[in-house]
Amino acid sequence: MTSTPNQATSIVANVAQQYSEQTALRAAIQLIPYVGGAIDTLFTGKASQIQTQRIEHFIHELQARMERVEMIKANIDDDAFTDFMFSTFEMVSRARSDEKRNRFANIVSRQVVEAHPWEEAEMAVRLVSVLEDIHIEVANTAHSAPTCENVFGGLRVVTLATLSNQDSTGNSPLLLSAALPHYSPAALRMACAELTAKGLLHDEGIGRWDMGAMQYFVTTDLASWLHEWLLNQSQ
Repeated sequence: MTSTPNQATSIVANVAQQYSEQTALRAAIQLIPYVGGAIDTLFTGKASQIQTQRIEHFIHELQARMERVEMIKANIDDDAFTDFMFSTFEMVSRARSDEKRNRFANIVSRQVVEAHPWEEAEMAVRLVSVLEDIHIEVANTAHSAPTCENVFGGLRVVTLATLSNQDSTGNSPLLLSAALPHYSPAALRMACAELTAKGLLHDEGIGRWDMGAMQYFVTTDLASWLHEWLLNQSQ
């Protein structure tokens, strides 16, 4: 796999080279107030450097996981493995956070060790590519929330509703703003809406007595499937 990251970053390098040769375009960009210089610097090499560093971090994390593996089941001589790694490197190069790149490393190591259908591994990578850290934190919080009795029938429920609106009988749903105080209520609401749209959360308030939509959520089978993919096999 040592040649693959170089191939994955060569496209960025070519774009930077072509941009550097377009004098008129560079001059126009540099005239943009406040941000022109930064954009010019980005296109003339910084973007390639950033993406290379991200891929290097991913490779380091993948190496750490694979060093603890005793045997693999996947056929790494299959063309599907090549396609899988190329698409993963592309998505890794756009992943800003270390945690997100770690999630890609978890998926790759799990696939190589357990040999699931390549299509499933590719779907896991694509899904992770469109989920940010806040989405994963919300989904994980919902996955591990305490069970709620009575009206929720033993489900693990998280909520955006204020405490005064929660069910006073049995165990109350876990308040997301209390569990994840580093995110604003607006950001949590947006994350829940996006997770619901992607099928990772289910709006549990719909159809229940005196409960509004987009306030109470439970995880779905898809969320459980993704959770299994993201487990670090080396821990």
